[in-house]
Amino acid sequence: MNIRKVKLKPGFALMELGGEFCIFDERDSQNGSLDGLPSVNETCIFLWNSLERGAGVGELTALLSEKKNIDEEDARLELEEFLAKLIHVGEGGAGRWKK
Repeated sequence: MNIRKVKLKPGFALMELGGEFCIFDERDSQNGSLDGLPSVNETCIFLWNSLERGAGVGELTALLSEKKNIDEEDARLELEEFLAKLIHVGEGGAGRWKK
């Protein structure tokens, strides 16, 4: 995956529900979490919050590498997996990226 730019799509939010964090579509009148990504782990929360602050792909990779004490190649692979989930969930979804 060759991602150069990524940002969160408006209308999606990370929220805590019953002790678990989920990504929600704020426009959903049923307030349901997104199919395919019902709850997220600590790494996803960290990446989501970094995206909200405007971090780019390079910065996200470096932050993840430092946080998890892994090399940048492994961090990039983990980042790409996270972004792929957002993209897949959301072809009406939470993530939007440009090649």
